[in-house]
Amino acid sequence: MCSVARHMESIMLFTLLGLCVGLAAGTEGAAVKDFDISKILGFWYEIALASKMGAYGLAHKEEKMGAMVVELKENLLALTTTYYNEGHCVLEKVAATQVDGPAKFKVTRISGEKEVVVVATDYMTYTVIDITSLVAGVVRRAMKLYSRSLDDNGEALNNFQKVALKHGFSETDICTLKHDLTCVNALQSGQI
Repeated sequence: MCSVARHMESIMLFTLLGLCVGLAAGTEGAAVKDFDISKILGFWYEIALASKMGAYGLAHKEEKMGAMVVELKENLLALTTTYYNEGHCVLEKVAATQVDGPAKFKVTRISGEKEVVVVATDYMTYTVIDITSLVAGVVRRAMKLYSRSLDDNGEALNNFQKVALKHGFSETDICTLKHDLTCVNALQSGQI
């Protein structure tokens, strides 16, 4: 019985490893060419997301907007984000290190590591990031749309939909976050 259990563990480990390699291959080459880190710094509103995973799925269709402040500190990207989770706003401060090119980053958190890839940006109005994480043995992937302002985001949303569809998400995986600035205002005022 032990050999059967070990065999099953080996199969599960190889399957998980294959899934991780497949996800990494799916985002390979997708990063913004000639990425300029200095142009991505500043304040961004999280206005839409795409995901196939339950935690990011249909529940987010009624979620409030989030936000992110990107700063450069001691050669690391310092990210301060806020998002709505389980009925309240959450504030998270993490550092991101560049890996495998200028538009790819690794974020280490208590709950696990994330690979973040900037897949599209014009620096002035929108940024699309692809996030892959391994949490408790489960690979999760989401794509998020950030905007510099809340005015006239039609073109950014259209670009996001095209990018998300190109990267394997379907139209039903994509949602625009509810225009509720509770978490954004809390981040801006330092009230979280």
